[in-house]
Amino acid sequence: MIDLLPGAQPMELMSVIEEHQRTCADFGLSGEIVEAYDLGYDSMQAFRREDGTEIYYEVRGSGPPLCIVNNMYIVGPLWKNFTSKIVQQHTVVTYDLRNQGASTTIDGDLTVADHVADLLALLDVLKIEQAYLLGTSISTLICRDFAVAHPERVSGLVLLGPFFNPLGSKRRKYLTRSWLRSLERGGPRGLFDHFYPLVFGDHTIENGGSPAYLALRDRFLALNSQRQLEKNLSASLTTTDDPAKLADVRCPTLLAAGEADFFCSPSSLEGLAQLLPSGRAEVIPYAGHVPYFEATDYFEELVLRFVGEIEIERSSAASTR
Repeated sequence: MIDLLPGAQPMELMSVIEEHQRTCADFGLSGEIVEAYDLGYDSMQAFRREDGTEIYYEVRGSGPPLCIVNNMYIVGPLWKNFTSKIVQQHTVVTYDLRNQGASTTIDGDLTVADHVADLLALLDVLKIEQAYLLGTSISTLICRDFAVAHPERVSGLVLLGPFFNPLGSKRRKYLTRSWLRSLERGGPRGLFDHFYPLVFGDHTIENGGSPAYLALRDRFLALNSQRQLEKNLSASLTTTDDPAKLADVRCPTLLAAGEADFFCSPSSLEGLAQLLPSGRAEVIPYAGHVPYFEATDYFEELVLRFVGEIEIERSSAASTR
């Protein structure tokens, strides 16, 4: 915390600011980091659903399986940049949602229930009986609903920047409809400009400046068409946030958000944790809504510690049977 004492001299203030910048030097993004992201598709592995939709997926590493569920704005290959430590201890499964990336672009309506069914089919195809699920922002809705519908398939949940709160879904839906209006009026660039200052924290926006903004915007525009964005955002409106639903999430759940998260405040995060039978809350310093971008090392260590604790408990329980 910066302690700006009354009457402090300019040189003293500069010293305090410089010390603060050194303290949080590992947080935030630069244009160079974004430019270096690997977005390449390693293979063209896909499986076909009954309705003809093809779902692209990648599998890396070995160990207890961790399946990462994309939010509406990113693609599976991006996770290679945020999981270099995790993949050393886990089988990491990433995939593109239907209507995203290398998966099939659909014509009809899209719902969260469609995504839940696709995730179940993916685990079946890979013969994964039980996996940890990691969701971010909007995809935390998919993970939550999957855990309620298929509790026997989930070892644990990691929900980053949960896009639901302890009271209900009204605020989330107002926000989503405002994004849809920005998309209608300004296209994908208008939508990006709307949520950029919401999603990213101070360190990225202030220190990353124009290079970080332009690099992130260019990748966003390259990955998302207006038609896909409209359908994907609208899909998130097809599920509700009845707080009572959380009582049916039986697996251990880590709820984590940056301290500058625009949607999930620390008190909201703690409120969600209390509604879960086995929930815990973690606030990530110096980060916004997407801590895996802005605090990658912290994010990976957080995931590994949470999953590692569960694995130790499971191993201990098995040995006493």
